[in-house]
Amino acid sequence: MDLIGEKVRLRAPRDEDAAFFALALADPEVVRYLGQWAWRPYGEPEARQFIATGLPAALNWTIETVADGAPVGSTGLHQIDHRNRNCRWGIWIGPAEQWNRGYGTEACRLCVAYAFNQLAMEKVMLDVYEGNDRARRSYEKAGFSTEGILRRHLWMNGRLADVEQMAVFRDHPLYKLS
Repeated sequence: MDLIGEKVRLRAPRDEDAAFFALALADPEVVRYLGQWAWRPYGEPEARQFIATGLPAALNWTIETVADGAPVGSTGLHQIDHRNRNCRWGIWIGPAEQWNRGYGTEACRLCVAYAFNQLAMEKVMLDVYEGNDRARRSYEKAGFSTEGILRRHLWMNGRLADVEQMAVFRDHPLYKLS
């Protein structure tokens, strides 16, 4: 199912996305604040594997611009827990020239609304790594707030960094059904 906003369309990943994923994820700035899966070599074979199998208990989308259909990233809902009605959300946008255009904020709102309205989730969570202030501002625009901070939790750039845990709930005004 495609999710369409004013700036971005979220669609199922396709085989032809593999080259884009591999190129974008070869950029150290793009992967700097991503999970550890992105800190090892990631090429077209890994991208094709991801496209073919996805992640367990996850929904994944390629983010493309509405204006020209060009891919600009990937997003998804992960660790979907129907019993406890919560899940995790993740995103990356690349290359860096695509940042600060509102693509991530809109993709976030589309995914979170899908989690609440189609999957009946009550809570969507994410982690933001210390130093990733641009992402934190985007998450806050999409209704996320801090739930806690794991101090000195993740080895990054030669030291232990904090991981901020953020969440948004179904009753947030941004996600009320009209």
